[in-house]
Amino acid sequence: MLVKFTVENYLSFKNRTSIDFTASSLTELRNTNLHQTSLKNVTLLKSMIIYGANSNGKSNLFKALNFARKFIINSSKDSQSDEPIEVQPFCLSTETIENPSFFELVFIHDTAKYRYGFEVDDTEIQKEWLYVTTKNKEQLLFERAFQDITITKKYDAASTNLTSITRKNALFISVCAQFNIPTGMAILKALSNVQYISGMQDRYTINFTIDMMDDPTKKKYIDNFIASADLGFTETKVERFKLTEEILEKGNVPKEIRKMILESDEENVVVSTKHPIYDENNEEVDNIYFNLFVNESLGTGKYVALSGPIIDTLMHGKTLIIDEFDAQLHPHLSKAIVELFNSKENNPHGAQLIFASHNPALINPKRKLFRRDQIIITEKDQFGVTTMESLYDKKIRKDASFEKDYLEGKYNGIPAVGIDENFRLFDA
Repeated sequence: MLVKFTVENYLSFKNRTSIDFTASSLTELRNTNLHQTSLKNVTLLKSMIIYGANSNGKSNLFKALNFARKFIINSSKDSQSDEPIEVQPFCLSTETIENPSFFELVFIHDTAKYRYGFEVDDTEIQKEWLYVTTKNKEQLLFERAFQDITITKKYDAASTNLTSITRKNALFISVCAQFNIPTGMAILKALSNVQYISGMQDRYTINFTIDMMDDPTKKKYIDNFIASADLGFTETKVERFKLTEEILEKGNVPKEIRKMILESDEENVVVSTKHPIYDENNEEVDNIYFNLFVNESLGTGKYVALSGPIIDTLMHGKTLIIDEFDAQLHPHLSKAIVELFNSKENNPHGAQLIFASHNPALINPKRKLFRRDQIIITEKDQFGVTTMESLYDKKIRKDASFEKDYLEGKYNGIPAVGIDENFRLFDA
């Protein structure tokens, strides 16, 4: 479970900026929106919603998290040995352009809390550190300054042999995991449970969902999830097939391309939705299947695509990050998904959802979806610097009209749109 993520000098984050899932002392929605972890006095938020104008930095936050996660998992692989590190510092200031970028994650794995971070430029790791907290006492496991890696007695002794083979563009924790050092493996496992998807790019998401549908138990959960949305169908069907010479010829596919397709081992997949057919007395007499991405709406397709990652996250207590979460989704569907994460029955393992949204209706106090410490506002100043602050940090009152006040600009984070009387779109 993710406790805190901090970034500095990356994309639009010039200064050190954090999102913190640690629950504040607020009393509202404590029975639904909070998860008591295995650690004493560590209670986490189950969800977090990020608001802000276009280009304010919402997506950059998710890109930062995804960069850190992927770099930790992949940096020790041989395929990365000669490649530059694809990190982009804040480039609108002479103060930061030559400095390393900073990333730190605090997370819980089993019964321990870890704080792991690194500083990196496009050629090497400049700093790296790992701390563990047990029984409320934080202890250093290892720290690194360029290629000088110091390991304490609290860390796995076998890792000492790995310091000399750790490349300057590889993280030591990644190397430890590669060589089956238990703590390194545990940390990579914990961070692999942080998943990122884009709500505007459904291909990976639907493929993930299709693979889950191969398991009858998981497919049942997905169909239950779909049935609850009243989309006009209650079941899906997945059909896998290979294109034949006859099919390609009928489709007038050129001979050269036909040959390439036929030599490929890739399967083609069709996802269909089951709809009832009624007679003149409105009695159900048969069923028909529609192609999900041909006959159904974009919103329906997206909802089905999201079903797999959402079910997987809830089943295993993972953290799911969704950019452009509610694009193409009806507000009631967005609300229903958030309520799944807030539910004790449907989210017994403390799964977390963090997403960006432009739909202020989700924070209407009457919906009772979010606490003030779960609502984050991003802003970008005239120098291109992104900052983030929760409504709790902004000291917004409990009885405020969050939706109305946000739209009126009282919390900032909205576009400064305005056309004065002298503006002309076209030349006279």
